[in-house]
Amino acid sequence: MDDRPRKLNIEVTTRCNLNCVICMRKVWKDDSGDMSLDTYKAMLPVFPELESVNIIGIGEPLLNEHIIEMIQLGKANLPPTSRFSLTTNATLIDDDMANQLVASGIDDTVVSIDGVTSETFDDIRKDATLNDILRNIGRLNRAKAELGSQLPRIGFEFVAMKSNIAELPQLVDLAFEHGVSFIIVTNLLPHSPEMNEQILYEINSGQAIELFNEAKAEAARRKLDMAFESLDVENYANALFGVPPLKDKLRSSKPVRDRVVGYDDTMERRFRLLDEIVSKARSQNVLMNLKNLMQRDGTDIARTAEIFSEASAKAKEHNIDLDLPTLIPNTQRECGFIRDGIAFVSWDGYVRPCNNLYHSYICYVNNREKSITSVSFGNVLQRDFREIWNSREYRSFRKQVTKFDFAPCGDCPHAEGCFALLAPVFRKDCYEYTQPCGDCPWARGILKCM
Repeated sequence: MDDRPRKLNIEVTTRCNLNCVICMRKVWKDDSGDMSLDTYKAMLPVFPELESVNIIGIGEPLLNEHIIEMIQLGKANLPPTSRFSLTTNATLIDDDMANQLVASGIDDTVVSIDGVTSETFDDIRKDATLNDILRNIGRLNRAKAELGSQLPRIGFEFVAMKSNIAELPQLVDLAFEHGVSFIIVTNLLPHSPEMNEQILYEINSGQAIELFNEAKAEAARRKLDMAFESLDVENYANALFGVPPLKDKLRSSKPVRDRVVGYDDTMERRFRLLDEIVSKARSQNVLMNLKNLMQRDGTDIARTAEIFSEASAKAKEHNIDLDLPTLIPNTQRECGFIRDGIAFVSWDGYVRPCNNLYHSYICYVNNREKSITSVSFGNVLQRDFREIWNSREYRSFRKQVTKFDFAPCGDCPHAEGCFALLAPVFRKDCYEYTQPCGDCPWARGILKCM
């Protein structure tokens, strides 16, 4: 592992002038405020070592009165080849702000836009209008032309959900019409039961789906009715995988069958078939959540994949870089934040490890409510950033996450009754790890950011 900071995500405010229905601010537990100029300046000594700085977070960065000076200071301290980016809702880009942004030398300005029709946009991004956003992008393009600058590159960030996914191909056309160079698409991290109904992505891993489909196909070949819905799912899962802690039981040799409700000779034949599949799953270190697998139909995935394909073709035609998320979670989990040397500094100066743990909030993962508690390794107003980065605690955290030996909560057949996942505050998983990384949607490719 190249253990040095390479990228810095900085939150300059948690205030916002919008009230978007998908925003974490509706369910978070932290204080709000703006990053002071002194806090920002405390990070500048590490800028010459960085590949990029990204102004991003819960709030609207243009609300910070020092934002232009922050950009200028950042550009002055970064290496010439490094990039400085900002994500904004674009509502505050008037003619003066457009000129200041272009003159600041910022490399990328990413505009959050979650709909192409006014109806869809207005339903999601409350207190903003699509026409206002497009007019302000026009102001930015006009300022670039007047100042003779190719920068900033303008990008779109789009949160994909059931209510807006059909408009993604139109978004590519809209980007082409308005001089947008790239589009980042991420899946939705829901913060309420209503938002959870909007997710498009699968909750089972690709390998688990493949193995389950293999079991169903083999059952048909053997003329065996795999009536999964008639079984006691929890007992069935216990019989196949053993009971927690899973780390010890994944290699158990003899499943217990007679605890399953309705056990008979026919069920024994089903067990024998599933034993073969589970044996193969164990050999590949794959867990299968049978209840989730039974309930899936794949309709949304197939439809979304078609839309992604159509949008990709348009992006290629228009020479627009379209970055799409996966729709089926990766079986092999990896923390991109640690891999890429990213740290997150919140508005109050605390150094956080990732976008998942930078605030305390409620979210829904794999159809379960999950409580996230923020993690910090120090404050840049109290300790030098390099000292924080190289502290024993932070280095140990990065080493642990790089290894990623956390409990595989995302695929666990016992998740619905798990003491760790159902606790009001996460304490530890069944492997005894104290970080809630086992079912992190970023680690499985479902979510992505700049």
